[in-house]
Amino acid sequence: MQLSSLLTRLQPKRKVLIIGSVLADVLVKVDTMPVSGGDLTGHDPHIKIGGCSFNAADVLVKLGLPLTSLLPIGEGPWARTITAEFMRRKLNPCIFEGCGDNGWCLTLIEPNGERTFITMPGIETHFHPQWLQALDIASYDLIYLSGYQTEGENGEVIVQSLQAMRQDARLIYDPGPRTPYISQRLLNKLEALPLLYAVNEHEAQQLTAKATPAQAAWALAARTCGQAVVTCGAAGAICVDGGKIEKIPSFNITPIDTVGSGDAHSGGLMAGLMCNLSLNEATLLANACAASVTAQEGAACCGDRTQLRHLPGAEAELMPTPIPL
Repeated sequence: MQLSSLLTRLQPKRKVLIIGSVLADVLVKVDTMPVSGGDLTGHDPHIKIGGCSFNAADVLVKLGLPLTSLLPIGEGPWARTITAEFMRRKLNPCIFEGCGDNGWCLTLIEPNGERTFITMPGIETHFHPQWLQALDIASYDLIYLSGYQTEGENGEVIVQSLQAMRQDARLIYDPGPRTPYISQRLLNKLEALPLLYAVNEHEAQQLTAKATPAQAAWALAARTCGQAVVTCGAAGAICVDGGKIEKIPSFNITPIDTVGSGDAHSGGLMAGLMCNLSLNEATLLANACAASVTAQEGAACCGDRTQLRHLPGAEAELMPTPIPL
């Protein structure tokens, strides 16, 4: 597989829906993480618009691929900031009046690029059934959903609407950092759908209690549609498909921070699958999108097709490696 070749094959064949959140990220660099009762100084504070689903949608926009999104925007100071960013990016905002403001997230970034989130929820955690009823769920081939939208009653509202999915469609589900807070009851409902997990190695092991990321990926595929993708940072990603489990290589970049890199990976996976790439090929594209974001500061900053072609290794033949269980 060659990234530059895959980029030439990105012609949309399947219909995509992205459901989830858009919120404000307040990014602050710290020399070390705070401890209880401590006092530390932050550096370089700034605000960017993010949210898992917004970050994933941004990848499709950067790659010039069509999508439908349900990213609710409310009323208030954060909502106004978000709407202005949508207008700047020439995106159509979904504004719902009388439902409160959007949430925001304090993101603490350590010198090694690791990030810690403190999230203040807003309208994006209070979906109304009629928002989803206005969509023809059965018409979509690929649907993306993040864990931030599947906690508590909000998750029940969304999963109820997803019952209309076709069995030949795919729900790309990334529970993300909220994995410990999502009920097993709701996970069971999600796994009854045509679901493909897209998670990192830590989340995969949380979901399965398996000893290794490879064993966790295999278990997640067995519980769902026979496919799963588990990211392993700079080591690439594990892909399970058709009874095979393989490691898909990553790209050698200098990390700046990991904010939004997992979301970009999901967006790249969606981009590949909607263009009828194989799951292995889509995962390589996803690795490239995640690397592009990790090499920059903040989220929603994936490179376009031309910029991805300049990633180290974009012209190289990168082959999957079988993984023994």
